[in-house]
Amino acid sequence: MRPVKLRVQIAFFAVVVFFIGYMPRVPAQDAGNSRQQRSSDKNTGSGGSKESDAETVRAENSGIGIDANKKAEVSHTLNPDAQWFPDAGLGLFIHWGIASVRGINISWPMIPGRALAKSRVSATELERIVRESDYNLTGKPPEITPNEYWAMVRDFNPQKYDPDKWLKAAKEAGFTYAVLTARHHEGFALWPSAYGGFDTKNFMGGRDLIKDYVEACRRNGLKVGLYYSPPDWYFDRDYMNFLYHGGASMNPDLPALGPDLKPRTTRKSAAERTKHEVEYAALVKGQVEELLTRYGKIDLLWFDGKPPIPNGSNAISIERIRQLQPGIVINPRLHGHGDFITYERQLKTDKVAKGWAEFCNTWTNSWPHVNGAVFRSDGYVLGQFVTSRSLGINYLLGVGPMSTGEFTVEIYQNMEVVAGWMKHNWPAVRGTKPLPAGESASVPATALGSKRFLFVVPQFKDGGTYDKDMLPPSAVTLTLKGAEPPKSVKLLKDSGSLQYSYSGNTVTIEVPASKRTRLVDVVEVTVGNRK
Repeated sequence: MRPVKLRVQIAFFAVVVFFIGYMPRVPAQDAGNSRQQRSSDKNTGSGGSKESDAETVRAENSGIGIDANKKAEVSHTLNPDAQWFPDAGLGLFIHWGIASVRGINISWPMIPGRALAKSRVSATELERIVRESDYNLTGKPPEITPNEYWAMVRDFNPQKYDPDKWLKAAKEAGFTYAVLTARHHEGFALWPSAYGGFDTKNFMGGRDLIKDYVEACRRNGLKVGLYYSPPDWYFDRDYMNFLYHGGASMNPDLPALGPDLKPRTTRKSAAERTKHEVEYAALVKGQVEELLTRYGKIDLLWFDGKPPIPNGSNAISIERIRQLQPGIVINPRLHGHGDFITYERQLKTDKVAKGWAEFCNTWTNSWPHVNGAVFRSDGYVLGQFVTSRSLGINYLLGVGPMSTGEFTVEIYQNMEVVAGWMKHNWPAVRGTKPLPAGESASVPATALGSKRFLFVVPQFKDGGTYDKDMLPPSAVTLTLKGAEPPKSVKLLKDSGSLQYSYSGNTVTIEVPASKRTRLVDVVEVTVGNRK
């Protein structure tokens, strides 16, 4: 007779074999960008391991069907109502959902196993991981299951929701457009939808949070943007594998996990899957059409991923979207092509954009409101903004409300800093373009007519992004090559003149440390005609 321990091991692996035969799909894995957690310089992904920005983007994008290695095709619309986009400059990316009840990252905490994507584990370790539900390799079960995550909806009741206050402050800080997460991967829709059964109609008496936001955008003069995630993990809860797809791919012997993060013990028939896929496509098409027909003009539609169904990109066509909203601007993260390129968390270019483009990043280190998150230095954020504008790229900056519907005090405080900077330096970023062909600068720079604007960006130690990481302002020498002789050189913030020289078609400018600040300092060069 076999020893008891051996009999238990054999029984365990028999169960695993059944699970492997089932293996419901993981979140889709094929097309380019998404989100994360905590406030340190390194990100903590859903798997509990430390990640760089690049690792986080790659991990989360691949989990929602975006291939980071495949360049999106862009050829922007010529509709007159859409031509605001390339000069928009600064946008506000608002991530909000039921995760705000606990003040945790949006959607991704319900997907454990990112640490398992780094290496293949042994059979013995696999047995332990499943037995202890240690899919994040932290020595304990995940902090929240999908079912526990969705249960937060019962406590989501934003009685202090006032988007007018949000957007008034944003407008004063120089933001020209906003994008709100109408529905993130978590599945909860912020409007009363006829599709999906997980929305404000079911849990908030039909309150329409999108309607209030859209109207507030218009009252405050901001273009209206809506984010929509075609992947819907609530709708897909009986079919998908909640183990992080990279961990499942690296360790195919791990069982598929259900919404309680326990191994699935049943399997769906082919007929059930086919029916579900048809309903999934109808959900995406129906909800997008609701967003495009209920609220008047929508200026921008920001997709985030593909539904994990056959031909998921075709759930709703760009042609149908433009039929409903002729002047809308569309990103490429559902269809693989759109009106503009998207960069996330890292601006992976130093070239002037050939078409329309946008760079999105977070003001803390998280897209939504996360308890205890620290704001990045405004010098860092403004540095990313002006660098983007020097390349002809918009900057979409992310914040998130609390579950009450309020922005934190820190959001408003940081917006006031940006507003103060804009008060003096707006000529350098509004209506300006990258430097003309034949001109170059030693720092990011923009141009408008005879004006050239050179940006002196704060420096940070060890790749840091917070005030504690900022190096003391120091003297700097700037150069502007290929320009005509200057008529004047001054700091925009106080019109103080600066010492400069001109030789060999190059302007050399000295900015002393005493005239530097902890924000971005802007030097205005007025060039004249050659004699």
